Amino acid sequence: MNKLYKFLIIIAVAMAGCNPMEDINNQLDQQKEAPTAEFEYTLSDADYSGISDEALAAAANEEDSTMAYTIESSLSLPEGYAADYVPAVLKSLHPALGKNSVAKVTYNFNNGPKAYLAEYTDAGTYYLQSSDYAAVGGEVKVNQFFSPSYPPEEYLPALLAGKYSDAADGTLKMVTYKYAQSDNPEGSMMNIFKEDFSGSLGDFQTFSVAGDQSWYAASYNSDEYAKMSGYSGGAQVNEDWLVSPAIDLSDYASPNMQITQAINYLNDQWDQISVLVSTDYNGTDITTATWNKINISTLPTGSNWDFVTSERVSLSDYAGQTIYIALKYTSSDTNAATWEVDQLVVSGIQPKVSFMSDFYQLNGGTWAKDQGAYVVNPDDYDAMGAPGKYNNFSSSDNPDDYLPQLLSIKYPYAQDGDKLAVVYKYYSGGTSTRADEYSFSMNEWTKYDPIEVKTDQFINVGSKWIFDPTVKFTMSSADYQLIVDAVKANPDTKNLVDSYGTGEFYYGANSHYNNFDLRIVKRTTGDFAQSEYTDLSEEDASALIMQRVAEGVAVMLKAKFPNAVAQVSGVDVMYIVTFSSYENDGSYGKYTVTFQCTKSGPDPSFELVEGPTPVE
Repeated sequence: MNKLYKFLIIIAVAMAGCNPMEDINNQLDQQKEAPTAEFEYTLSDADYSGISDEALAAAANEEDSTMAYTIESSLSLPEGYAADYVPAVLKSLHPALGKNSVAKVTYNFNNGPKAYLAEYTDAGTYYLQSSDYAAVGGEVKVNQFFSPSYPPEEYLPALLAGKYSDAADGTLKMVTYKYAQSDNPEGSMMNIFKEDFSGSLGDFQTFSVAGDQSWYAASYNSDEYAKMSGYSGGAQVNEDWLVSPAIDLSDYASPNMQITQAINYLNDQWDQISVLVSTDYNGTDITTATWNKINISTLPTGSNWDFVTSERVSLSDYAGQTIYIALKYTSSDTNAATWEVDQLVVSGIQPKVSFMSDFYQLNGGTWAKDQGAYVVNPDDYDAMGAPGKYNNFSSSDNPDDYLPQLLSIKYPYAQDGDKLAVVYKYYSGGTSTRADEYSFSMNEWTKYDPIEVKTDQFINVGSKWIFDPTVKFTMSSADYQLIVDAVKANPDTKNLVDSYGTGEFYYGANSHYNNFDLRIVKRTTGDFAQSEYTDLSEEDASALIMQRVAEGVAVMLKAKFPNAVAQVSGVDVMYIVTFSSYENDGSYGKYTVTFQCTKSGPDPSFELVEGPTPVE
């Protein structure tokens, strides 16, 4: 065999054993491996606009479309939209990044409106009628309004029970009624109706039931008046009526009547002269109406032409109603007086009465005023200036510019944390009822803002970016106190809470020192000794303490996150909690513990996944 042939065989064997192209390809693959990175990013206005366009393209119904438009207009993302659309933003932003890359994305999260406010805007309204005030009786019946001595909340529950006897428990109604801020309402005596018969009988009607004579307008010197006499060449038999037009007393308190009259030739036959009142006169037939006599004390003598003005005769029995007043004249063939009426006036106090609205709810079969809402009333709009023109807000009269100040006046003793639903009218092509939630903090009322800044984590799993809903935090004093309060509320463990109420030795939480006390001696001796630690080795006692620490963290999570969810966009939600400790040997430590939310709120469940693990 020649040398060249042997050399070729050696090369062939070597090449078959190592396959140099495979090594070259491996090197190229390593060079192509995508880089990883951790970075932070805040969504821009352009990002929201792009997400809005994508969401609009994917919209399946009108509600989806509305939400898509809201993203761009509010520059915020509703629940679930970050998980669905931010991954595409990250891929576009860093297309070369690969598996295990981490992005912390800050964005505006839209919590949406407070759902309960719709109960107020959708509640029907009941407007009290005259018959409702009459049903209450007393001064309310007379005045046709409520007042401090007759508070609406004392009477409206019974009234609503009668009006809505079949209402389901939880029914909410807005009730609108009239209210005077004072028991002696501001206001002055005002004329409701006045007729002075100057040259005519005005709007009075005449009815001649018997005789040829009738009422007519007359005058003497400077006096003008209505006149009736049954004398014509001698006394004649007559019955004649002069009836007023309708007189509405509904907007006045303490209604009364005065008459200025002169009577001659009566010969003390007072039964021939009477002033009557009716509430059921139909305007045409006096005989079908019920007429009641008005008793007047200050009268003319009946034997001269001197006009006498009567006292103010009370018409309170007819408060809130529409009445007619009649002047009834009769004469006989032996006595025919002359009756002249110069003026008839009906007056009353027009009090400062406001229309008010409150919400009432049926709970447990009983109607009660809802203390959690305030309805902006006409007087409020008037006090605010421009909104009082139409008793509503609008784009030119923004409620946000007025309501905080209004609430500060209405609730001068508000405390931090107080919340209130404020219900008002808003005009935008038509008038609608709207409601906002306001809360009191730092000496001012602030409108609920559905938008909050959130930072969520996204991870690259190789083929795509996904949302990481893991919640990470270090326990604060308030978190430890949640555990202490839970121990205090349990009759079986409340004796393990210290005298300050800030520490307990079942789980070991202490909000004053911001840690868990892991000392065995605190469980085996003194005021907090517990039988389950008796005869345990130090190792077993420490293990039991750490077990309870983890249980305590779970108690805290349930209290801190009552609305926790088990998954977000199909991803399990984990909670990684860091806490501090006071060790059994007197040193200080730090641990992490991981829980998974296995059941969503309002009564969530948390399952221990890992830990407690010491932090190096």
